[in-house]
Amino acid sequence: KTPRKGPAMPSTPALDWNLVRSFVAVADAGALSKGARQLGLAHPTIARHIQQLEEALGIRLFERTCSGLAINEAGARLAEIGRRMQTDASAFEAVAESMRTTRSGVVRITHSELMSDLVPELLAPMLHSDPDARRQFEIIVSADQLNLLEREADIAIRHVRPEQSELICRHVGAMLMRAYASRSYKERFGMPTADSLQDHWFIDGASEQPFTMAVERLGLDIPQERVAFRTDYQYAQRRAAASGLGIVALPAYIGDADPELVQVLTAPSEDPDSASEVAVEVWLVSRPGARQQRLLAEVGDHIAEQLRIRFAAPLIHAA
Repeated sequence: KTPRKGPAMPSTPALDWNLVRSFVAVADAGALSKGARQLGLAHPTIARHIQQLEEALGIRLFERTCSGLAINEAGARLAEIGRRMQTDASAFEAVAESMRTTRSGVVRITHSELMSDLVPELLAPMLHSDPDARRQFEIIVSADQLNLLEREADIAIRHVRPEQSELICRHVGAMLMRAYASRSYKERFGMPTADSLQDHWFIDGASEQPFTMAVERLGLDIPQERVAFRTDYQYAQRRAAASGLGIVALPAYIGDADPELVQVLTAPSEDPDSASEVAVEVWLVSRPGARQQRLLAEVGDHIAEQLRIRFAAPLIHAA
């Protein structure tokens, strides 16, 4: 006689690792907004991840208070396990990465807009020069620092040294920044000097004012009422300067090559230290294990060499 089967036990659904990752980020950061910034996610997305994880587990991980989320005892215990899961996942990916010897594949590179005119030129020799290496490049131009440890990108070109000690960092030089204006602007308003800045017009960023800050480092001052055009997009700043709207700060490799622009605020021969010239550091950054993966190692070494050729110059004023 066949024994009767008891009621089936409810099965626990497989957990989505992305939910655990978001939970650990919020637990470590102590707030949804900080966890979202750490992972590069929108606030509603990470809030939804926490809710979905609590529903999947059937327990609360945080207590909702008027001041935000407070992790409870269950959440604290699971956060410890989640951190170990992160460590093991990173180790798993690093070992798998070290076993890949192919020279073909996709490489994701992130950099700021300061490098947007140069990076395609740097990568061009690697794209079709070797028929045995089918390389593809995905370029992410962003002012935000993507998380390489979370594999949001493979290689980053940055202008400050990252604080994450696990990352591989190479200092490859310093990019000069100079002031430029159109010839028509110079003919109309004259050559600007340190004593006549209040009589000139300027172009700067909207969300941040890098030109203003750079000039302040030189002991000068740009009156904010004289900033005629603001945009965070470098190409738009350059076109505005070429149209005669004002003086703009650009990487020297861009400004010097633009036939519509001339350098201004240059140092007089008797006072070479007074030039409005700053240098932005250039770092090439990759995640752990990149040196063991042939594709990433070759691309990283190539970019580092090309950047050193262009930017291995002494600092004028550190930005």
